[in-house]
This record gives sequence, C-alpha cells and structure tokens, in this order.
Amino acid sequence: MTVIIENNKFRAEIDSFGAEIQHFIKKDDGTELIWNGDKSVWGNHAPLLFPFVARCLGGYFMIEGKKCEYTKNHGFARNLDTKVILQEPTKVCFELTDCEDTTYRYPYKFSLVTEYEVTDDGLNWQMTVNNNDTKPFRFGIGTHTAFSAPRNTDAPGTQISDYVVEFENHEALTGVKCNPDGYIITEADGKTPATFVYGEAEKGIIPLTAEGFGNGHLFGNFTSNWVGLRNKKNNSLISIESKGFPYCMIWQNVNGAPQFVCIEPWHGLPDTENTDHIWENKIGLNEVKPGETFVCKQDIRVKF
Repeated sequence: MTVIIENNKFRAEIDSFGAEIQHFIKKDDGTELIWNGDKSVWGNHAPLLFPFVARCLGGYFMIEGKKCEYTKNHGFARNLDTKVILQEPTKVCFELTDCEDTTYRYPYKFSLVTEYEVTDDGLNWQMTVNNNDTKPFRFGIGTHTAFSAPRNTDAPGTQISDYVVEFENHEALTGVKCNPDGYIITEADGKTPATFVYGEAEKGIIPLTAEGFGNGHLFGNFTSNWVGLRNKKNNSLISIESKGFPYCMIWQNVNGAPQFVCIEPWHGLPDTENTDHIWENKIGLNEVKPGETFVCKQDIRVKF
C-alpha cells in the first residue's frame, strides 16, 4: 500500500512494504529528489536496514547458539510489509513487529516504528526500536537513501561530475578499510576496524565522477550533523541527518553510469572479513534493554 503525505511544498509517497520512500518531490518545480528505482540499474529507493546493515558473510549469524540465515545484505526490514499505525495529511507512521518471518532468524520480540512527516524544510524521518522482550538484544540500524543525480529538473548538460558529497563541518575525513567485497578489515586484534586518512583535496568534500565508488566508501569519526549532495552549478543542496551516527556509507549504482548517490548514516558495520559469525561478537551493534527504546533520526533537508 502506498501512502501519500504532502504540504504546499513537498509530496512524499511511501510504500508500506518496507516502509520505504518511493518518491519525494519538490512541488514548485516537480524536482524528483529520490532515485526512481529502475530495476535495470538498482530497484530500490531508500530501504530501511535492520537488524543489521551491509554485508553478512556467508549468509548467516549464530545468535544465542542458533544458526540464523539471512540474505547477503542489510537484514529483513526492507523486505517485509508493515502496519500503518498513524496517518495524517502530512505525517505517517509504520510499524514492523516480530512475527513468523522474523523470529526464526532474529529470536527477539521487538517493534520498529518508522515515522515520516513533510515540513517546510523537507522530510522529517525517525526510526524507533522498541524492546518488547524480557532480555536485552543487539541490533544495527540505518538507511540506504538514494538521491537522484543529475535530477530531472537540472539544467541541460548537467552531469554527475557537477555534484559533490559534502560533510557539514568540512572536516578531514577518515575512511574505514574494507576489502573489495565490502567486508571490514580489522587491526591485528581482529576487532578494531582499520582506518585511513581519506585524503580528499578539499576537507569534507567528495567529488563525484562517472567511475563511482565500487562497493562504496565508508566513513567514521566525523562530527558533522548532516551529509549532503550539492550541485556545484546552482549551489542547491539536499542533506540527510547524520547526528549521532558513528558511520556513513557513500555508494552509487555499479550497473552502468552513476545515476544517483546513496548517503547512508549507519549504526552498525559490515561483517569483518575474518568473522566468527557469532552475533554477540559482531562489532558496531547497539543494545537495548527490556522495555527500553532506541531512537535515531535521518531528517532530509532541501535547500534550493
């Protein structure tokens, strides 16, 4: 089911399947801000990532001694239908709860509530993990939001190279080392993610090119409250909130010329290349105690 929320400035269409944004449109000129989901390139728009983000080596974890099988990437939330628990003209809330499709691979009672609200500045976006169990559990959470670049209303001749990814504080960036398949490389202790100086020419600015990012560039140790996509030709900016998130992945499609940029603040990391598959040992996860909640926000702001 598709739910539409809108005000006089923006219109958002969100599918209850995965609680995923399908369209986010600037109404005065019809600019489509979210990637269109062309399946020949990449068939998603902005999937939610839960209960882990990124790569799962071998397709399984050992959780409380039980083998729990997964697909290669990003958990199950993006592939399950959710319930609409609140709907207003400018706001909608979706809820995913533990069910038969989750308990065999994630043996906890939980709810994941995803809230969207259009505002004069863009789209407020909040995710809440509730522990409805009698024991604590660990999880990762994030999104995989694809912003169109170039956009449908860009000036003729605009190319991907006219865009940059910008970190709010224009800070020197620290990369997290991954192998060519996207798994974390660790220090000698096998637990600490190895890092490197990213070495961008202008601090906090990542130029975009037709070559793309392969399996992505992962960043940590930043202080910026947002990471955005800026068009250098007209200085327009769309940003996503990164406050409180320890990591941010930048990714583009690898099938054909880049047509979008994913800016992905994460609580969590891909598996390490030497993982023992034990969930309790997986690095980068959060923990929430019985009866408690974890809240994170990825508000989208539009400045043009």
